[in-house]
Amino acid sequence: MSDTTPRLNLIQRAMQQASLKREQSAEAGDSVVAEERREPAMELREAPTAPPRDTGVEPREAPKRPSGQAAAAPARPAAQQAPQTMRLNVNRLREARMITPDNRASVTYNEFRSIKRKLLPQTRDPETKATTRNIVMVTSALAGEGKTYTALNLAICLAAERNLDVILVDGDVVRSSISDFFEGAPGEGLLDLLTGRRQQIDEVLTRCSDVPNLHVLFSGRRDDTSPELLASQRMADVCSALSRRFRESVVVIDAPPVLATAEPSALAMHVHHLIMVVAAGQVARHHVEEALTGVAACPSISLVFNKSPEWQRPTPYPYYYNYAEK
Repeated sequence: MSDTTPRLNLIQRAMQQASLKREQSAEAGDSVVAEERREPAMELREAPTAPPRDTGVEPREAPKRPSGQAAAAPARPAAQQAPQTMRLNVNRLREARMITPDNRASVTYNEFRSIKRKLLPQTRDPETKATTRNIVMVTSALAGEGKTYTALNLAICLAAERNLDVILVDGDVVRSSISDFFEGAPGEGLLDLLTGRRQQIDEVLTRCSDVPNLHVLFSGRRDDTSPELLASQRMADVCSALSRRFRESVVVIDAPPVLATAEPSALAMHVHHLIMVVAAGQVARHHVEEALTGVAACPSISLVFNKSPEWQRPTPYPYYYNYAEK
């Protein structure tokens, strides 16, 4: 037994040394793991410092991008901060026997008020009641029947509504005349959007200071392909963008005569309502029928009888409004 005890002691010491080595190796492994865990932790702490340096560079590089939403976004707020403004040419409106904001008791104003009351319910969606069917095209069969007269008067009358913005578009790019009734009208407008010279609507949309809810998109600088541009897909995109420009709005487009050019027939597919102006004693029945056939793509078409003899027009409005003012 005396011989075996030292042997066992040797074995025990060997086992103890082996266990000590395993413990030392385990501790060394734990320290390595701990160091490996600490290193990524340092990287994670350093990682947030990199993005601020990158974000500081991106704003300087962003304007150099040829295209993209990030580059186009800054242009929209800039246009909204300093909108273009102009004023009505009241003397010119009175000479043309058009309505003015300061004379809402006139017979003409109340006639367009009646048209407005019939039109506004049609611009709302039957289910959501939102003003989404809000693009109105005003045209005629032939030139000189009073389509511009109707479009401008209707726009001014609509703009008298509270919480309703009105966009008047001069779509008669060949014989534009809406700018004659405003002072300080800009030279750019619809054609600059269609040709790509301007990309944002706010860059060419002008607000009327006399009628704050009225905004005008003039015809703009003429182009050799101006008539064809009205029938382009770009025009459809512009109509869609105008329809969504304001939360509650109506877009009134003064379009060319239907029988004078083919563009109104193409434009009729992109509007929700169409008003056909018919001048008394100036246009034949077959002209009106042919024009209505040309714009049949529009789902809602109404007729406005213009230039009717004075004696055929009932005038109850002055009596009513004069009585109300007493």
